[in-house]
Amino acid sequence: MTKPERTTVIEIMNAGAGRAHLATCDGDQPMVRAVAPHVGDDLTIWVATFASSRKVSQIGANPKVSVAFLDPSGDVRTATAIGDATIVDDPDERKRRWGLFGYDLSGFFPEGPDSKEYCLLKIAPRKIEWRDGPGALDVLEP
Repeated sequence: MTKPERTTVIEIMNAGAGRAHLATCDGDQPMVRAVAPHVGDDLTIWVATFASSRKVSQIGANPKVSVAFLDPSGDVRTATAIGDATIVDDPDERKRRWGLFGYDLSGFFPEGPDSKEYCLLKIAPRKIEWRDGPGALDVLEP
C-alpha cells in the first residue's frame, strides 16, 4: 500500500463517517446499524456506543465486523473495512478518544467520559475495499 493510497482511504472514511454503517453478527443473522466513527491515521476505526447496546454483546460473542463508509460529496467514494472489533472500557483510552468524534458525545453520555455506559469499539481492519470515483474497487490490506 502506498502512502497516497493510505491517505486517500483515510480521507474517504473520515468524510463518510457521518454516513457509516456497522455490521455485526447476531448468531447467523447479520445486523447493520448507522454509526459515526472516527478513523485514526493508523486506519483503526473507533466507535462510541452504549456499553449495554446489542452491538457490544454481539461483538463479545463474535468480533468479526464490517464498516461501510460513503463520502457524501457525490463522487462515488466508498470504503468498506472488514476486520475485528475489540470492546474498550479502559478509562484513560475513553478520555483520550472523547473529543475526536465529529459530534458531541455529551448528548448521549451527560456524565462525560467517566459514564458507565460510555464504551468504545476499536476496529482493526484486515482488509479495506475502496473506490475513489467510478470504476472497480481497490483492495488495501493494512
